[in-house]
Amino acid sequence: MRKTQIVLLILILIGLNSCAQDLTCSDFKNGTFIIPNKYGELLNHKLIRNENSQMEFYDSTENKKINYGTVEWINDCSYRLKFDETKMDLRDDLKYINKNGGIITEMTKIEGKCFYYKSVLIVDGKVAKRIDGSFCKE
Repeated sequence: MRKTQIVLLILILIGLNSCAQDLTCSDFKNGTFIIPNKYGELLNHKLIRNENSQMEFYDSTENKKINYGTVEWINDCSYRLKFDETKMDLRDDLKYINKNGGIITEMTKIEGKCFYYKSVLIVDGKVAKRIDGSFCKE
């Protein structure tokens, strides 16, 4: 009887482990994401991505804003983001980003429903700006 209980316990543990949902980079190609600030608090900052396009919604002190972007996947965990001038008037900083090939983002790790990334803007072969952050799947 004791061996049967041990075998049953092992089978239950294997079953629970195989049912755990581990997210991969591909799980972040589509969906709605909340962007926490550097203190871990959730902001009124949301990102909706549909494979090769995204909309970023955020509140500024003046008003609500939306940025539209196009996403070019380099591989499952890296992509290039450019701002979509067909859907919005680009500010000078966004034009500068597009002119220099866009922002390259690499997912560095996944914890729970969140992925951590590093984004870089490369100008003349050098990293002009780097941002580290995270998005959390809603």
